[in-house]
Amino acid sequence: MASTRYATTLHILILLAAETQQEHTSRSLATRLGTNPVVLRRIISHLAQAGLVHTRRGAGGGVSLATDPDEITLGQVIDLAEADMTFDTHSLPEWPEPDVMAEAALAAIKAQRRELHNALITEMDRVTLQDVMHAATLRADLARLMAQGRSEEEIRSGYRIERGRLVPLPS
Repeated sequence: MASTRYATTLHILILLAAETQQEHTSRSLATRLGTNPVVLRRIISHLAQAGLVHTRRGAGGGVSLATDPDEITLGQVIDLAEADMTFDTHSLPEWPEPDVMAEAALAAIKAQRRELHNALITEMDRVTLQDVMHAATLRADLARLMAQGRSEEEIRSGYRIERGRLVPLPS
């Protein structure tokens, strides 16, 4: 079964980065993400220990981003979430005599897994939270405009992308 820890961690960070004026609590985030507040508190605790978020307890408390979204890479998020984005390996049965070929094949598979994970982290270190937040806010802006009945052509001809947002062109 695949872990959702990375996606949940990234989702929290995107919301915090995109909605800086909004109050965020573990309960409000959990409701929006459809998960338990305790799960979010654990993730937020890891993010706070890494210095990526600030937390405030008690009335008026909550969580906010502590670092510029341009300085947080997806590779960091994977490491914080302790996620391996490649594939799992299996175990070999215990035999009285070792199966040399099966063990060698499994060792080669595990080496490939490490190489893929390292390549993935290297690539994801090139993508920042800011990049993903911009993609999310563009999608949200587009969905709002389409919900208002705007056509694709109206949006293409009447808006430009500026700092990750759809901005109306001057009339």
